[in-house]
Formats: sequence, C-alpha cells, structure tokens
Amino acid sequence: MRRNPELVAWIVLGLSFAAFCFLAVSIPWGIRHYIVTATDLQEATLEVINGTVLVDKQGMGTFEGYTRESGPVPVPEGSHIKTDANSRALITFFEKSTASLATETEVRLTRMRKPKFGLSPRPNVLILEVKGGTVSLGAAMPDEAPRHFEVRSPQMVALLGKEGSYEVEVTNEASQILTYSSEAVVTAAGETVTLGPRERTMVAIGLPPPPPVPAARDLIADGDFTEPLEKNWEIYKSQGGDGGNVDGEASVVISGDRMAVRFFRSGAGGNNAEVGVIQKIDKDLPTLAQSLVLHAEVRLTYQSLSGGGYQSTEYPIILRLNYEDEYGSEAHWYHGFYYQNRDNNPTMNGELVPRNVWVPYRSENLLETLQPRPFHITSLQIYASGWDYDSRVSRVRLIVE
Repeated sequence: MRRNPELVAWIVLGLSFAAFCFLAVSIPWGIRHYIVTATDLQEATLEVINGTVLVDKQGMGTFEGYTRESGPVPVPEGSHIKTDANSRALITFFEKSTASLATETEVRLTRMRKPKFGLSPRPNVLILEVKGGTVSLGAAMPDEAPRHFEVRSPQMVALLGKEGSYEVEVTNEASQILTYSSEAVVTAAGETVTLGPRERTMVAIGLPPPPPVPAARDLIADGDFTEPLEKNWEIYKSQGGDGGNVDGEASVVISGDRMAVRFFRSGAGGNNAEVGVIQKIDKDLPTLAQSLVLHAEVRLTYQSLSGGGYQSTEYPIILRLNYEDEYGSEAHWYHGFYYQNRDNNPTMNGELVPRNVWVPYRSENLLETLQPRPFHITSLQIYASGWDYDSRVSRVRLIVE
C-alpha cells in the first residue's frame, strides 16, 4: 500500500462515497420509517354505572375497586377490568368509541395506540380482549385518522367496521357477535365470515365461524316442549290462601301437530289454585336491543271461574315475564286469556279468545311499552289460576333483537 498511495486514495474515496450513499439513503428512510411507525400509548376512561368494578392497571393481578363515586378513572393499555353480579361499567376509548360492560364480564385493554405524527398513514389501533361476559360496543366514526378496531376472545377475532353498534357475548364454550349496524369480519380456525347489519354468528372453540344468521334470538329454551319438561322448566303448584286442597296438574301432551303443556284441575269446589311452569332466564338484555316480543299459542278447553276472577289475576292461561330494571328493582308483566265471562268479572290484562281453538299471541314490543324498561330478564312463568280449568300452551318464544 505504501508503494501505491494512489490505490489507497482510491479505496478511501470509494469507501467514503459508499458510506455517503448509504447515509444519504438510510437517514431519510429511517426518519420516514420513524414518522410512519412511531406510536403513542393512549388511555381510556372508565365510568362505573353501579356496584364495584375491579381494575388492574398494571396487568399484574393486583386489582383495585372503583365505584360510581370514584368518578372517571383513567385506564392505560394493558389494564384488566372486571364486573361482578352487581356491577356494570362504561369504557370510553381515546377516539370516542365505547364499550359497555354487563355484569359478570372481564376484558383486557390489549392495545391502544395512535400514530405519533399526523403525517403517518397508519391507523389508530384499538384491540379489546373479551375474556368472558357481555360487552356492547359503539364504534365511533374515525375523524382524523383511520382506525383498526379489533375484538378478541378465546374463540375468535373480529374486525369491526368504520362506525356501528355491536354486542359480543363470551362463554367458555363459544363466542357470539351481533352487528346492529355496519359490518364485522370474523375469523376463527383459519376461516372468515363477514356479518352485515343485524346479523350474528356464534363461534365454538376450535371451529370456524358458521354463516351469519339474523340478529333476532330466542331467550327461551325448548319453547316447543319437545324435551323432558324438567330439563328446562320447573313445575310449581300453589293453593293460595283460601283453604283448598285440590292441586292442579301440569304435563306435556301431544296436541295435534305439536307438543304442548296442559294445565288441568277438576273438583275445585269454588276455591283457587295455581299450577304452572317457570323457566329461569337470568340474562341482561343487550344494551342496544330495540325490541323484546313474547310469542305463544294457547288453547282453552274449560274454565269454571269467569273472566279473570275477582281481581283480574285468575285466568286459565297466564303469561308472566319477571324482570329487573337497570337499578335492580323487580317488576313483572302479565297477560291472561279467557273464553267466557258470564259473571262479568274484571278482565284487566286479559284477552277474550275462542274456545277449543289454537290462538297465536304476539305481545307488543315490551321495550317500548313497559315502565320501568326491562334490563335483566329473570324468568318466564306460564300458568293457570282459578277454580277448574283445562288449557294448553305451545310454541313459546321470547325474541330479543
């Protein structure tokens, strides 16, 4: 090299030029990459609706309780949030989307990021993991930046649309997502389906998502009475307080083209008794639900007590929905059926129907007519009350949408 300084000079010059070219490309590329990919951590705000909500802000299993009196609570990325049987909460995210947590619900705020620089084409990122329970989601319209809103559960991943309302319900066995507006793309087991407005799908663990079905769903199990009655319904009997001792009977019978529950009592001697079936439902209604309608078909063969009895509470068939409002106060709604009222008894909340004919019944939208508005459905009772009676009920549905 010492003998050829000219060669050394050319090598140094070449290396310097290569370094210059590398820096000339890599520095702007690095700056651009940083501008495009750099993100800032974001916080959400938790508001307790009722009860005590547990929050682990560090994701380390150390929970702290918050109540309504705590006011708005900042919750960072990675936080775990739990409600119990008596608590509910609302989460408002940094870009104005919301998540309403029902009772017995657990979520994790997996990722909440927005681009550090306005020049970045990257979206705001919001990933919510629902570990169990029910969450009603409101995806806000993106304003300045696009948004990636992803919901994860043990069974699926759902990518929400630009703006819309959704409900996610997660158990150990399956996850269900409903779209009330907009759309969602649901992926599980390597397969994907797209939900349109007012559609839903239920994904079982380890299986692909089935095709979408209408969002309306039935809260009643075995309303056709095709299974053993005691599997989904409980029979109960009551003599009231008038000293009688003849019980009514409830049983499943074949009635033409259907199975039905028959309520029968004979030999009453002018005293009241009640017999019925009750199904415990124990479900919060979706926050975004727009209708709740009870359907049934009834057939009255005999009633010895006219109309609805002396207080409009003794009909040969009564449908009774027991529920709670959002504050936990108990309430109920009922509707009775009768075919004769020779004694001109009161028939409040009763309906005159033909005798020995199957009569379809469809309630009004109970979310619009009931005050207070139902929040939690406790149970559905179907029963006969009065003196002697012979009546049947079939095809019971409680449809929420």
